[in-house]
Amino acid sequence: MDRFSNRFSQNGGQTKFDPKVIFNFSNLDKSTKSHLKNVYACVAMEIIIAALGAAINCYLKSTVLHFGGIIGLFVFIYLTASSKNTATPMKRLGYVSGLACCLGLESSYLLDYVISVDPSIIVTAFVTTSVVFVSFTLTALYAERRSMLFLGSLLSTALSGLLILSLANMFFRVPSIALFSVYLSLIISCLFVMYDTQLIVEKKRLGDNDFIWHSVDLFIDFVIIFKDLMIILTDKEKKKRRSNK
Repeated sequence: MDRFSNRFSQNGGQTKFDPKVIFNFSNLDKSTKSHLKNVYACVAMEIIIAALGAAINCYLKSTVLHFGGIIGLFVFIYLTASSKNTATPMKRLGYVSGLACCLGLESSYLLDYVISVDPSIIVTAFVTTSVVFVSFTLTALYAERRSMLFLGSLLSTALSGLLILSLANMFFRVPSIALFSVYLSLIISCLFVMYDTQLIVEKKRLGDNDFIWHSVDLFIDFVIIFKDLMIILTDKEKKKRRSNK
């Protein structure tokens, strides 16, 4: 807790909080800070491109683009992951941009559904996702080194359980189980933000400078949280309308 002790300073007998120290990250070396800046710059770029891809298909409402996005998503994930030592950074940024665009195209059907219920849900979900993402990121960066890495095996097990539950519910189609799966997915994704953040820091310290691929992990975490929140908020809005009838 020593790193938090200097966040408050005494001035005239009053305790003052300096907001600048939140982003000081004195526990990280200069090269790691620079690496994280590149990672989060890529994440921001990917979010913008995904939003553009989603907006395009929300306007066009193309089934071809939707399913093309699903196929392209896997193609660009493979290209980004496999080209670390064979492609230039600019080419790999092109791959990851394609990945983000395809994920946006794939998400357009969900966005269309949410808009049909209440368009303001998208803004609420995005703002909430941003706050959650930043909060869990800061928690991971200020926590003791490698203290979150133990979550890896737990999260893998939880993901396996979530996959089995989701596949089973494809046959049983129980709405309460489907909603429970979304809540579980949201919790897992929030924990993944902390795990992935600390894993990226440790990889950098071990010499892995692939900020482009590192950004993909956090971008996917962000998108899943955003989607889960949209589904939860839409479900709440629909229940609210039914109860008011």
